[in-house]
Amino acid sequence: MKTFLMAGAAGALLTLSGCAQPPVSAITTGRLDCPETKGQLTRVSAAEDGQSCRYRTADGADMELRLVPVEGGPKATLERLEAQLASLAATQPAPATEASNTAESSETAALAASTLAQAEADVAGEGTTSVRAPGTKIDSGPESVNITLPGLKIDASEDQAQVKIGPINIDASEDGATVRIYREVRLRGESLSRERRGVRATYILADGRQASGATYVGLEAGGPKTGPLVVAIVSAATEGEEAEILDDIQDLVRENGGV
Repeated sequence: MKTFLMAGAAGALLTLSGCAQPPVSAITTGRLDCPETKGQLTRVSAAEDGQSCRYRTADGADMELRLVPVEGGPKATLERLEAQLASLAATQPAPATEASNTAESSETAALAASTLAQAEADVAGEGTTSVRAPGTKIDSGPESVNITLPGLKIDASEDQAQVKIGPINIDASEDGATVRIYREVRLRGESLSRERRGVRATYILADGRQASGATYVGLEAGGPKTGPLVVAIVSAATEGEEAEILDDIQDLVRENGGV
């Protein structure tokens, strides 16, 4: 009898959770919630149709929040946005006043890659080493390192490095750095669901160039796989500015996207 009652209670709980209304978000209302301020962000404009709004910080970083329909799946949709950002950044020449910032970022990326390569080369006696084991692959030489472990992949040479750790992909070279993070997540209110029906994504392109003189562009996105996605497009003069407002941006995206 006790087992029967417990099974009945569990079934009722699942039924109630299945019938529960999804939390209010831009996905359920079709309109973005753009508060006047969010941390260091101050709203400067909002579209009447509720599909976009713009924010700015005291330091001049800009952020546009958009509702973006999904076409061809969430990854394809985000890849198109990334391509637009990369194209916009690549077509602008670096202002002379920012030459020192560009050189510093390039030197940092090159130093990180060469340091990793040199460390592995030292361990191998500056020769060439190769290690093979289940799930493990290591190839090391005087000027390059290739490491593959469960959940981790590193390819590094003197002037570039590529790192993959789970959902995180980092590609750094003397031309700058690109970071991509893509995760499938549960939607808000579905913490007990086995299915991950939502996505969160981050794209960072450092040392990009826009007409405004920004050296950093990126996006933060979140929402159901079927769409729409809430996407924040960010541009800043330095990486530090974006890092300071990242939490505020993520909060806006997740609250509106229901993730």
